[in-house]
This record gives sequence, C-alpha cells and structure tokens, in this order.
Amino acid sequence: MLLLTGCASGGASPMGEIFRDAWGGSDGATDRAAEITFASLVLNADDRSGLVVLGALAEPESFWPTGNRGLVTLRHEGLHATAGLTADLLDTRYTVSEGEAEVPWRLSAPADFSVTRTWQRGDGLTEQMSAEGSLACAAAEPYALPLATLTLEPCAMTLVWENGRTTRGELWRDPQTRRLWAAEEQAWPDGPRMSWEVARQWW
Repeated sequence: MLLLTGCASGGASPMGEIFRDAWGGSDGATDRAAEITFASLVLNADDRSGLVVLGALAEPESFWPTGNRGLVTLRHEGLHATAGLTADLLDTRYTVSEGEAEVPWRLSAPADFSVTRTWQRGDGLTEQMSAEGSLACAAAEPYALPLATLTLEPCAMTLVWENGRTTRGELWRDPQTRRLWAAEEQAWPDGPRMSWEVARQWW
C-alpha cells in the first residue's frame, strides 16, 4: 500500500511534505503507522488505498487528505463525504428515531433510523436518495486493527433505499464509548465500497 498524503486541492499538505520522502517506499501501511505519531487511518476507497494522516479536525468531523485532489470526511467516525473519487459522496444526514444521538451507532441499543445521501456520479450529475436503516450489534469480540487488537462490537448495518435497493455494511464500535474503530460499507446503490480502520486515534 502507499502512504496517501496531500490536500483536496491537489497540493501537498504540511503532513504530506513531512512524510512524502520518508514514507514513499513500498513498506506496508501498518509499518508506517507504527513509525509516525499522528492520527491515521488505513483506508480503501475507490482507487485510493493505503495509510492516510489526519489533515484537520472540527469535531465531530475529521478530514483525511488522500492526495491527487482527494479527501475523505468522517463524522462521528462514520462516512460523511468524499472528494476526488470517480463518484463522490457529497453529504450524509442521519435521523435517529429514538434517543438523542446524531448517528445510530452512538446509541447503547441502536434503534431504527433513516439516512439521506447526496452524491455526484461519474458523469457529473447529482443524485439524492433516502433509505430506512437498521443496525444490529453482536457481542464484542477481538478485532485486529493495524496497531492493536481491541474488543469491539460488530454491527451489521442494512439500508433499504427508496428505489427498492438494499446496501449493507459493517461497523466495529467500542462497547463503552460507542466510537467506531473500523467500518466497511457501500455509500449508495451501485456506489463504491469503502473501508477504513483506525491506526492511531484522534480523540
């Protein structure tokens, strides 16, 4: 995997300038994550795959430059938006039916929810669609992250979209804080599958 750095405009971020030469070789992302002290993720998104370093933080959102005009935005550690991919997720909005949490995985017992996503297709046209969602979390079990093995709850997420399609994903959350440490999902029907794992946390 490659170390992914750079800002959304395509230039090198300060982090990118620091690490471009030191980490531009062919070693694995886990090896690089072990050497650097900055918050980082191992990311697989469309044609981007490797270690990304936190570019900016504005809680609850975190911004992860991927180089080549790319950016992945997480909100409460979940996928919120992307830039620079073949087809980009522009926005994600959750509505939780019960409780005060903004996102379903932050509830102690996840309730049904709805989500609305807006994306830009490869041909430049914009679409928006809503889905009814459910989250089913199982008992916590060991999960091997890039730099540690933690005991996390696997949560299966199912989204039934208004066009009748269904997408599924899996989230791995801390049983106490309910923060996500890893995730894999398809952002919308026929959209790209994306996955990420926390190497070094930012909270």
